[in-house]
Amino acid sequence: IKFSAAVLSVITLFSISSCNIEPVDSDLLGNLINPASVAGTYRMTAFNTGIPTDLNNDRVASTNQMLETTCFNGSSIVINPDGTFRATSKGVDISASSSITCFSDPDITGTWTLNATVLKLTYVDTGVVVDDLFSVSGNTLLYSVPQGQVVGTSSTNVPIFLTTSYNIVYTK
Repeated sequence: IKFSAAVLSVITLFSISSCNIEPVDSDLLGNLINPASVAGTYRMTAFNTGIPTDLNNDRVASTNQMLETTCFNGSSIVINPDGTFRATSKGVDISASSSITCFSDPDITGTWTLNATVLKLTYVDTGVVVDDLFSVSGNTLLYSVPQGQVVGTSSTNVPIFLTTSYNIVYTK
């Protein structure tokens, strides 16, 4: 009876203490991913497109638009430990006079959840609930779009919209 009581006590102790352990996952490189490790400030470090573009007209096209223009500088996502976030979005557009111009959208705020290595940011945009999904790997967030529009230039250096895949990389 003493042995059974001791085993039952140990099982109960482990059951109670295990309730306080956060879910932990790891990315492909073995980095531990949990809500505490995801919190922080991430800055956009790459805007990679499926089609090389030459936005600065230096005759050197790049798949990373951040090497072509400073319009994306200052884009960031702040992931707060309390399950909220704030995103600052800057980018490149084509003006009414057909020239390349920078834009800055109003900040977006919302909530976030983490499921394994997928970070979901949820917010409301013009009355519609939006869920953006990011892959988490170490100190990097990756947002992928299989087909979307990006700014590029024609063979005569006229700004045009191109349909292509793109990935946005944020680094903490």
